[in-house]
Amino acid sequence: MEMTAHERMVNLFKGKEIDRLPRIEWCPFWRLTVDRWVKEGLPCTIRKNGTHLTPSTQYELQEYFGLDKVAIGIYKPYTKDWPYTEKGYTKQGLVANAADYHKVKKHLYPEFEVDKDHIALFKKMRAEGDTVIPANFEGFFWFPRVLFDIEPHLYSFYDEPDLYKEICEDYVTWLKKVIECLTNEFQFDYYYFMDDMSYNHGPMIGKEQFDEFLAPYYKQITALLHSFDIPVIVDSDGDITKAVDWYASTGVDGMLPLERQAGVDVSVYLKKQPNMFFLGHFDKMCMKFGEEAMRAEFERLLPSIKTRRFIPSVDHQTPPDVSLENYKIYVKLLKEYTQKI
Repeated sequence: MEMTAHERMVNLFKGKEIDRLPRIEWCPFWRLTVDRWVKEGLPCTIRKNGTHLTPSTQYELQEYFGLDKVAIGIYKPYTKDWPYTEKGYTKQGLVANAADYHKVKKHLYPEFEVDKDHIALFKKMRAEGDTVIPANFEGFFWFPRVLFDIEPHLYSFYDEPDLYKEICEDYVTWLKKVIECLTNEFQFDYYYFMDDMSYNHGPMIGKEQFDEFLAPYYKQITALLHSFDIPVIVDSDGDITKAVDWYASTGVDGMLPLERQAGVDVSVYLKKQPNMFFLGHFDKMCMKFGEEAMRAEFERLLPSIKTRRFIPSVDHQTPPDVSLENYKIYVKLLKEYTQKI
């Protein structure tokens, strides 16, 4: 009997029987790629929102390709009157010291109210059975980086350690209130934290900094979510060979996207952390070369697929050099290999 997307994810996380692995694109489709596909015959009305595609278009695309849909529910710690934007995005580099932080803090950590319409949509999706529904948040590396900007953020561990911790203390307090409000209304499949703490040569900080500045806050969040029986997934680009153990020590249940171009190997992580889940790792760079190359990539991943602790998916957004025909071949193979468990 075919399971619902929710049942499949719950059973997967709990190590119970599943009918197949989820077939998902965890990251929204890249607008430039979709623009190409439209020119190649994709029968989809593209409703643009800046440089992104609207959630309704993302669902439409997922349904067209026959994928399990992934809902988009992002919760950010900025007030509705947040005045610091640049080209439609949150402006980075607002904070250099405590005085700066206290200036912008009045526009952070809003009193959270559950969006009843949004929750109603999620409940409808859950009832229809074909949608994976995560709740997405910025992580304890990502959020301070937005405030400090990239280079000052890395210096902040040494130049502004007390401020870094103050930001994380404020943020984790807000997060816990939000999580409690949300879980009273809806049981998400997992909570997803964007962190991007690594690059292609490894973590951007050392274990000492991780243990002091990130771990205490992740431990609070994982403990809370585990009390609601909800797993925690962290997104970190780059080579996470070291970082996977660090996040595991805080109670994080899984990681993505495992970018092949960073030299990572999911089979190594499954041996290092056999209780964790991993998602992604299908080398997007091979997709433009057609079925033979993509099948070889799935064969590389097959031993990890058989562990049922790994969900194959494009290891970030499908790039614009992938034709509509080749993406359809990818989906055909994805459907084949997610049955080989």
